[in-house]
Formats: sequence, C-alpha cells, structure tokens
Amino acid sequence: MISVHSLQEPSHKQKIAAYFSRAAQSYQHHNGLQRWCAAKLLDWLPVTTGVTADIGCGPAVNTDALLARTNDYIGLDIAAGMLSEAQRNYPSNLWLRADLEQLPFGAASIDTIYANLAVQWADDLAATLNHWLQAVRPSGCIVASTVLAGSLLPLADYFKQYTGAARHNRFYTAATLQHILSSLDEVTVQFEVEQVTVPYQSVRGMLYDLKGIGANYQPQPQQALTKKSFSQVETAMEAHRTSDGALPLMWTIGFIKLTKD
Repeated sequence: MISVHSLQEPSHKQKIAAYFSRAAQSYQHHNGLQRWCAAKLLDWLPVTTGVTADIGCGPAVNTDALLARTNDYIGLDIAAGMLSEAQRNYPSNLWLRADLEQLPFGAASIDTIYANLAVQWADDLAATLNHWLQAVRPSGCIVASTVLAGSLLPLADYFKQYTGAARHNRFYTAATLQHILSSLDEVTVQFEVEQVTVPYQSVRGMLYDLKGIGANYQPQPQQALTKKSFSQVETAMEAHRTSDGALPLMWTIGFIKLTKD
C-alpha cells in the first residue's frame, strides 16, 4: 500500500511529479546515467544501513541493493506513478508519497538517507539538507548525487542558441554546492565531482532518454520545438561526433556524503 504524506505542493512540484509519473514504465529502459551514479553511491554506504530512506526511489530501481543492507527500507517519491510501479514490483515494502523538502520523519528517526539524482529538484538545497540532517540519527549518514551546472552539454548550448531559451532545469555550480555543504553544522562532509559522458547515435536518442526518465521538465513554459530549430541543433551536434560515430552528452555530477557527528 502506498501511503500519501500530507503535501501542499506548489504548482511547479505538481508538474514535476506529473512528468515523472508519466515516465514510470519507461524509466528503467533509459536510466543509464542513474545506474552509473547509483553504483558509486552504494559504495559509499556502510555494510548495514539501519532504517533507510530511499528518496526519489522511482520505480524501485535501487531497492534490491538497499534491501541487501537493511530490513528497514522506506521508498519515497513525489510521483504517484513511480510509486505505483515500485509497489507493483515490491508489494510488501513501504512506499510513501512525499516531497523531498518535506520528509514525513521525526527528528533522529532515520539511520541512512540515500538519494540518487534527486536533490537537484529541491527549491532550497541548504534548507533541504538541514531538514534531512534533523531526521538522521547521530553517526547516521546521507549519501546523495546531483546534477550540476555544466551538464547536458553541448546539447543544451545549441538548444539555447537556436530556440532562444534554456530547455532544462537550473543546476547549482560545484562551487555553490561546496559553499552550501561547508555551511552545514555538526557533520563530516565528503564531496566529489565527476564528469560523465554518455554516448548516443542521435540527438533524438538523447531526447528519448531524457523524456524516458521524466527529466525533460522545464521550469518555464517553452515554445514548441520547431522542425527548423531541431534540424539546426542536429546539424550543430554533428561537429561533436567522435571517431567511433557517437554523439556525446556530457554531465557534471556531484556526489555527497554527510556523516552526522
């Protein structure tokens, strides 16, 4: 059964949830970047994780790996469609619909928070991390990955050039995130930045993946992409085709581990 935490979602959060709900059944066919990031995050976890909250759990893509470390697993997502798919795959587990900025946990009630490529959707990242730390017990930990500025290149630059506007969510710079992490109290911080390049055969393939994981949400309404502007983007991207025939989509990913003192 899916439990719905009382949400007072702003309209843009409702839209984000809708995008991800629509992607619930296609997600695992397009989440190569998410799987790569998950592998690194899982290496940062202790062997046993106690009461574990999987924030942005999606359709339960990391549930097996986390259940191998705990008998107290809680999956949370803002998208009802994702949770329905997760419950279908793992009917005996606890699934909560919740905003990552409004976790339904009391103080010091969670041992481990795991959040793979979720915190970039927070409106106030500093407040969100402090909120999470309040929920974590002493000596507990938070492991998270997030998309940073410098991602979706060179595709994003060409979309902006030929359509007149960015067509993706805003991302923090690594320096800004480092500043936020340094402001947290009573916590040991580990922070790393990785550059990841995902190869594609076409621009359409890139867009299918972004749509397939629900990450094609745009914070501001955009004009429909015309055939002319799309063709211009495709032509410009050809200059980046590698010797093995692939088109690169570059991501800058921040990896965070917070251990509560």
